Amino acid sequence: MTTAATTDAADARRATYRETSHRVTFGGAVRAEWIKLTSVRSIGWAIAIAVVITAGLGALVTFATLATAPEGAIEQGLFQEIPLASLGASGLLVSQLVFAVLGVIAMTGEYGSGQIRSSLTAVPARTPVLAAKALVLGLIAFVASAVALTIGMLATVGIALAFGVEASTIDIDASVPFAVLAGAVYLALLTVFSLAIGTLVRSGAGAIAIALGVLLVLPTIVGLIPLEWVQDASPYLLPNAGMTMSMPGADPGEDFWRALAVTIAWPAVALVGAAAALVRRDA
Repeated sequence: MTTAATTDAADARRATYRETSHRVTFGGAVRAEWIKLTSVRSIGWAIAIAVVITAGLGALVTFATLATAPEGAIEQGLFQEIPLASLGASGLLVSQLVFAVLGVIAMTGEYGSGQIRSSLTAVPARTPVLAAKALVLGLIAFVASAVALTIGMLATVGIALAFGVEASTIDIDASVPFAVLAGAVYLALLTVFSLAIGTLVRSGAGAIAIALGVLLVLPTIVGLIPLEWVQDASPYLLPNAGMTMSMPGADPGEDFWRALAVTIAWPAVALVGAAAALVRRDA
């Protein structure tokens, strides 16, 4: 009884708390987040930029590789051993940064505009807001990245054929659509991870710095430390695990499943921390 009374008193002290008999369902929270995320201009621009970079950079890398090839190399079949589809997925190395920013601004934008107060007033339980936003944003990132990676692969094949590479020598098999699917899963989970960081920090600049630090700085630091146990931890970093599961030609063996588990664990742990912070703190 004492605990319940204390909790009620804490809820009543929140600026976003309103006593009401109306209860928003999780489906209603999902619809609300869909409307918010698809109507914010910055989210739309971030997704468009991510799609262009993912597809365009892959095509550009393929063009540059074939255009600078030694004379006669294509006719001699020197590209038979090169998985050209991996060139089409190379845009993922850069676009992951855009998806990280997308996840951050999806939450910090609400704190910046004050929209978060309306969201938490409508859903006093709070955690459904975070869960709905993560679900909708992850789905949007998955579809956008899958489309972009598919365009990048098709553009790679088209450019290769335009340069005279014979279709029979292009290494295209079942691993390519598998890599597209895995890459889309990685970028969607990365976006959700960044959303959780944005919820924890509530500052756009700070959250972006942390997300980019995890993607760029942390792997560099780990790579520079010449200790065996540190090097053994390298596959468990989020970007390293994501790339392991996304590259074409990767077989769904032990390394793939370990990379997938690691890629899921990072956003899962971050979401738990974000949910705890969202419940305990006022908006």
